[in-house]
Amino acid sequence: MKKYLLIVTISLFCLQSCKKVEASEIDMISPEEMLERMHKDDIQVLDVRSPKEFDDAHLFKAKNIILSENNDNSLFFDTLAKDKPVVIYGKNKENTKKAIEILKDDGFEEVYELEGGIENWILLGGEVYK
Repeated sequence: MKKYLLIVTISLFCLQSCKKVEASEIDMISPEEMLERMHKDDIQVLDVRSPKEFDDAHLFKAKNIILSENNDNSLFFDTLAKDKPVVIYGKNKENTKKAIEILKDDGFEEVYELEGGIENWILLGGEVYK
């Protein structure tokens, strides 16, 4: 019985530590707050959309990264400062969640998703670059 309890406990611990980032665990940042922090140069901005979408319109100082199973994104993420907040936006919620998960697993503490994405940013009059 003790052996069974130990196995169950270890299994639960492993499942808990290996879980994916849930939607409820994602911190959101409003476009208004993001704009304010951009003026202070207080954030890093990641766009996880396709290169074409990025070329069509992106936020100021945004860096484009393509997340895929085939890419080793660690070299790109190594260029980011861990002591500076990161805001991520994309078209696909799964890519956004994946990027947030990678950064949090790598020790980034302040990682946000742009509320409503770039579409909401544009609707609220936010400036985009080409």
